Amino acid sequence: MSHAGLPERLRVIDSHTIGEPTRVVIDDSLVAGLDLGDGSVCRRRDRFRERYDHLRRALVGDPRGAVAMVGVMLLPPADPTCQVGAFYVNRVGYLDMCGHATIGLAVTLGHLGRIEPGSFRLETPAGVVGVSWHGGGEASFAGIPPRRIHTKLSIDCDDGVRVTGDVATSGLWFFLCHDHGLPVEPAAIPALTVRAWSIRRALESRGVAGDGGEAIDHVVLLGPPREAGNDGRAFVLCPDGAFDRSPCGTGTSALVGCLFEDGQLAEGRIWRQESVLGGVYEASIRRVGGVLVPTVRGRAWLTAETTLRFAADDPYRTGIEG
Repeated sequence: MSHAGLPERLRVIDSHTIGEPTRVVIDDSLVAGLDLGDGSVCRRRDRFRERYDHLRRALVGDPRGAVAMVGVMLLPPADPTCQVGAFYVNRVGYLDMCGHATIGLAVTLGHLGRIEPGSFRLETPAGVVGVSWHGGGEASFAGIPPRRIHTKLSIDCDDGVRVTGDVATSGLWFFLCHDHGLPVEPAAIPALTVRAWSIRRALESRGVAGDGGEAIDHVVLLGPPREAGNDGRAFVLCPDGAFDRSPCGTGTSALVGCLFEDGQLAEGRIWRQESVLGGVYEASIRRVGGVLVPTVRGRAWLTAETTLRFAADDPYRTGIEG
C-alpha cells in the first residue's frame, strides 16, 4: 500500500471527554495535500479510506495512539449550511459519528479560537449535527434522529446466556440490553467485556444487522445509577474491543430515543447517564418538525498539544498492524 501523504510531522491536539480520548488533526495542510476529490464529507471519507488508510493507523494506532482513541480529521464542509466538516477514525476503522469526539472537537476548536461560544453545524458522514460550545470544557451536540428497528429482541449467546435488547441507531448501531445479569461497575469490566462480545457474536451469527446491512458493532449493557440524582449507567463495548470510558454520546442518543418511545422519558426532561467509570452525560430529546432530536452535553479536557513525528527510517512509521 502506498504511503503517499504521510508527513514527517503532524500537529494534533489531544483531549478526553470524561475519560474517552480524542485526537484532532489541526494541520490543515495534511488534508489539503490529499487527493480526496469533491463531494460530501462521507464521500471524501470513503476516498480517504481507499487511498490513505495508512494515515489512520499512523494517527491513532500503536505506537502513537492509545486504546479507545478516536481521531478527528477536519474537512471543508460540502453542505453550505455547515461551518465545519469532520470524519472519525479509530484503531480498526471508521465511525460515521462519534459523540465524545464531537464534544472534544468543539472544545479543541474553542481553545484554538476557531469558534466562539455558541452553536455551529457540523457535517459528518452520518449527516449534519448541531454542535454547541458553551465555553471552557463544556459542549453539547444535537445528534442524528434515533431509530429503533428491533424491540426486546431475544438473543441466545454462545456462553449459554439468553438476553433481550433493542437494536437502535443515532448515527451508529447499538444493541441496548438491561437483562445481561452483571453489575455495571469497574470491578466487573472484564466480565462485562466477555458478555458483550458474546452478544455481538450472537448478533452476527443470527444475521441481525442495521436496516442497511450495517454491523451492530456497539453493545450497551445497562444498569441502575450509582449516584443519587442520576438515571442510568452503561458499559459500552466499541468496535475495536475497547470499552467506552464515557457514557457514549451516540449510544445515549439512541437510548433516550427508545426511552421516549416507551413512555419512560418525557420530552425535554434531562436524563443523566453514568459511564461504567462514573462520568456523566446529560441528555434529552425533543420533537423538531415532527423529527426526534436528542441532545447530549458533556465535558472534555485538553491533555496535549503535540507534534507527531514519522521518521523515514521508523519501521512503525504507519503504525503497527493488527
